[in-house]
Amino acid sequence: MFNRVTFIIAAVSLTLLGAGCAKTYDPAPEQDSEIRFGAGSMLLNNDYASKADNDYYDNTSFGVFAFKQIGGTWEQLATKNWKPDYMFNQEVVHSLGSAYTYSPTRYWPDPSESSLSFWAYSPYDENAGLLVSGSTSTTYTSTSVGLPDMRFTADGHTDLLYSNVVADQTFASNSGVVDLAFNHALSLVDVKAEKLDEGGLYTVTLEEVSFRGIFATAILGSSDWTWGNYGGSRQDLPVWDGNTVLAHGTATPLAGVMPIPQDLSNDACRLHVAFRVSYYEDPLDDSTLVEYSTTRDVYLRDVFNWVGSVWERNKHYTVTIRISPDRPILFTVSWSEWGAEHNYQLSS
Repeated sequence: MFNRVTFIIAAVSLTLLGAGCAKTYDPAPEQDSEIRFGAGSMLLNNDYASKADNDYYDNTSFGVFAFKQIGGTWEQLATKNWKPDYMFNQEVVHSLGSAYTYSPTRYWPDPSESSLSFWAYSPYDENAGLLVSGSTSTTYTSTSVGLPDMRFTADGHTDLLYSNVVADQTFASNSGVVDLAFNHALSLVDVKAEKLDEGGLYTVTLEEVSFRGIFATAILGSSDWTWGNYGGSRQDLPVWDGNTVLAHGTATPLAGVMPIPQDLSNDACRLHVAFRVSYYEDPLDDSTLVEYSTTRDVYLRDVFNWVGSVWERNKHYTVTIRISPDRPILFTVSWSEWGAEHNYQLSS
């Protein structure tokens, strides 16, 4: 079961733009029937390391879809063919000082005629890779039936979230406010490193860490929210690039990345580590420094063996690398549900 993040969207105005025309729905005179969105917390587009708490909500956005249901419920989708023609990929944005906004305004339909069901994803993309469910090429439009599949290319630093369907809503059922609960579609992998002590007579300077042979593009299927149809060539996913002197006994946090969940059993999937070792030829004489660089490549199926040699959706992994000059690199991997306390997006 997914951990849920609820988003507050104090939205104001909406009009449906579709088929080249715009139509405004006037509110019923006896009520303010503007569609609004509400929630408890919104942690999107957060910088992993440097953003202050009060910046967390700035410029976050997601795309909303609303399905108008005439004489039926969301569960009758197969027979009623509900389409996202009431709201289609409508961007909702939060800016500091102005809460959530969207435009143009959309209003609740007459509840005696129809209800609405809502679905959303984040971050918003005007050209999101939306596909008809079960297809690898047919574009999802406002006349398509049901939820879309999503073709996504991960950059390692941007999360992808999708909401639960909020079904069969009317103004009366929620006082005009729709709550959306989002789920993580990717994995989160944090990496740390430390030096294995051998009398403290050498220095390890970490130069590079990366995951190699990783698929960056795949399709998230809306039927059961699993990934498939991995495409493109396998790629390198950089984790760390810099000169960091490692301490003994304290693991240095390097970075976190968010890859597409996938099987890691292929020989191409490797953890690449480059580091430099320095020591004095004579421990009592600092005139002769010996220094050399080396690299190690380890199969990811071995690193993540204890978790089935896979990255799973909505899982948070922490890999700790321990390095010495003359012994194999040692690894520790821990994992957990991503969880509400980790609902951040890494941004470059």
